[in-house]
Amino acid sequence: MKQSFIVIGHGLTDLFEFQTLIEYNHERISDIIMLHTPLSKEKLSSACIIMKPTKGQHFQAIYMIMEGIKYPYPDSNKKFDLINEWANAYHIQVKGLDVKSRADFAEDELYFAYLKGALRLERYLPPLQ
Repeated sequence: MKQSFIVIGHGLTDLFEFQTLIEYNHERISDIIMLHTPLSKEKLSSACIIMKPTKGQHFQAIYMIMEGIKYPYPDSNKKFDLINEWANAYHIQVKGLDVKSRADFAEDELYFAYLKGALRLERYLPPLQ
């Protein structure tokens, strides 16, 4: 099964696309994960919607706001709170995972391969077939 990250942006307006994805696709959502980079200089977080695989297990989309949210600990922030509010409206728990920053990788594809491995290790993504 092919699993792909679909980056919807890095900023504020992308947050509303994220909301719309939750609103219109909540039944297809497997998980919503916040990927935190607490050890990086900028301390940013990425928000991910992991969709359930398509019929026939051919494709699984992972929609992402890449490092567009300030790290929410110890002080939360509006973007983080909005994502939790939208998820809670559909009884979806937002989970968190600490990862390396995008800046630690030479290119996006290497970063995405690393994230897939981390998400697979935590059982948020199904094993390779």
